Amino acid sequence: MIYQWLIATITLLIPALAGIITVIRMRISSETTTHIAIGSMLGIAAFGTFLYYIAHIIPLHPIIIWITLLGFMCEGIALLLFHRNTNTRTSTDWHAAFILLLASILFAIIGSKLLIERPDGLYTGIINAYGDIGWHTALIMELADTKKLPVQDPIFAGTNLTYPFLSNFISSAMILIGSSIAPSMNLPAMFLIPLIILLLYHFGKLYGRSRGAGILVLLLFLFGGATFGWTRIFTDAQQSNGGLIHFFTHLPNRDYSGVGGDAAGFNFLNPTTSLLLPQRAMLFGLPIVLCTLILLHPTNIKRKHAPIIAGILAGMLPLFHAHACIALAAGIVALIITNPIKKYWVHFFIPALLLGIPELFFYAHGSASSGSFLRLAPGWMKEDHNFFLFWLQNTGIFIPASILLFFTKLKNHVKALAIAGSFLFAAANIFLFAPWAWDNFKILVFWLLFILPGIAWLFMNLWNMRNRAIYLRPILIIFLLLQTGSGVLDIWKLSLPTATTWQEWDRAAMVFAQYMKGYVPPQTPIATASVHNSPAVLAGKLLFLGYPAHIWSHGVSPWVREAEIKEFYTGSSQTIANKTPQYILVGPQELAAFPNLQIQPRWKKIAQYGAYSLFRQ
Repeated sequence: MIYQWLIATITLLIPALAGIITVIRMRISSETTTHIAIGSMLGIAAFGTFLYYIAHIIPLHPIIIWITLLGFMCEGIALLLFHRNTNTRTSTDWHAAFILLLASILFAIIGSKLLIERPDGLYTGIINAYGDIGWHTALIMELADTKKLPVQDPIFAGTNLTYPFLSNFISSAMILIGSSIAPSMNLPAMFLIPLIILLLYHFGKLYGRSRGAGILVLLLFLFGGATFGWTRIFTDAQQSNGGLIHFFTHLPNRDYSGVGGDAAGFNFLNPTTSLLLPQRAMLFGLPIVLCTLILLHPTNIKRKHAPIIAGILAGMLPLFHAHACIALAAGIVALIITNPIKKYWVHFFIPALLLGIPELFFYAHGSASSGSFLRLAPGWMKEDHNFFLFWLQNTGIFIPASILLFFTKLKNHVKALAIAGSFLFAAANIFLFAPWAWDNFKILVFWLLFILPGIAWLFMNLWNMRNRAIYLRPILIIFLLLQTGSGVLDIWKLSLPTATTWQEWDRAAMVFAQYMKGYVPPQTPIATASVHNSPAVLAGKLLFLGYPAHIWSHGVSPWVREAEIKEFYTGSSQTIANKTPQYILVGPQELAAFPNLQIQPRWKKIAQYGAYSLFRQ
């Protein structure tokens, strides 16, 4: 429905406009698109954070959300009409405006494929998001069903939620005021990824000291990934039955930039397809880090309100993205060392600590087991591969180029940022910061971010060398093609209308989810098969156990409960986690998971649609 997309758009647009007007009035920059990017992030993040604190006091009724949106609108109008500021003239970087336009078109196409509603069900066109969509949907719908904080882990009933969930909380607000799951899932990506690309350009332009450096940073990041993964396209082309045009418009279901368990060792994935699209927390974590570093740049931090806005953004970061907090801390230390002017940093740290410290208490009361995070694991995911060859095939010349930076006349704050990135790289090659080894990529991606401005600066200096340009420029072009080839192929594949889609829920599951909303009270666990896409997820109901790997990746052991669920469905036990389930789902997934499933006499069927039945005991 169009109105559901409109509601989701309004939920993002009103806070974004309020944030844009705020930063314009505070004169944090003299450039229009910088105001658009930073202001949008400030407004949307503030909206999510405000709802977070409100939901601890009163349930999030739709009226509360509309009042909050009205408050943001009034704040923007008041600043626009009554804030006296005679010096608000700004210039516009038309390169940045064009980049924003192109990115908006591209990700209107790609972002809308995260969750596609068709007559026969819900699909995804992003294979990396196939499992994650179930988890995010469970969280979005449970928050919308419960309406008040704190909440339990939606796929591991009875435990505290340990996950930075504010990106999903904003989507829950969309659901509560009348949107549906597809718009609430897709719109944040469609809206925020173009802003991230714009911020990458400004970040590269500022720290790399030229527009060319800005364009290079966004290209090397957006289309990054395992450097030599694209070489596998030759084998795929030979095995194709069609011509060259047919092949490139029907690319195989392969991630050329690698996957987490790639047998050939291509594990440095494309940030766009592996993080920005499936990992909703990164939609806020990355741009908040970029906004903060832009505002804390030595030329911007001198502006009266820039460090204050940076502090507010940094303070809101913990509940949006935990890994980004580690990366931002390293970057801030680097900037303090190279620009230790006390008054600026006081203005930054006061709002950062006032907002950030209370949010950290959320993690202090989490359910993750000790020892599941920060474990010794030298070499990250190299396994049997040679360490140096592993990183060469994954990152090309990025590592030697980042070392070369320290022997150039690059500004100290850019070198310091590269050192901070190198620290993150070393840490991610020594320790695992999460149970699943691949999650260290969420740290490594900030290593890439922190070294790119220096590499882009070096690239542009070599490009502009008059005496040797004729020899250097072809080499530099080859370097750029090598570093971006894998990511270009993967993103091109996603943009194609011929791209494959995978079903998450069939239409019967969607209809039955609506039945379950009426029968199962909020915060009442329901027994289901241990899968990521149960209809109970769409209903926003607590599962005794969803997909076990998700629970494990959050630092909690699900294996005992997984065995208990099997015993319950096969009739050898009447309890799960020492509780007798009041509601039991029996559908195709349960029948497939438990061939010996036994429907007990005490189970009373209370709802049925198609192959799905809901029982109560």
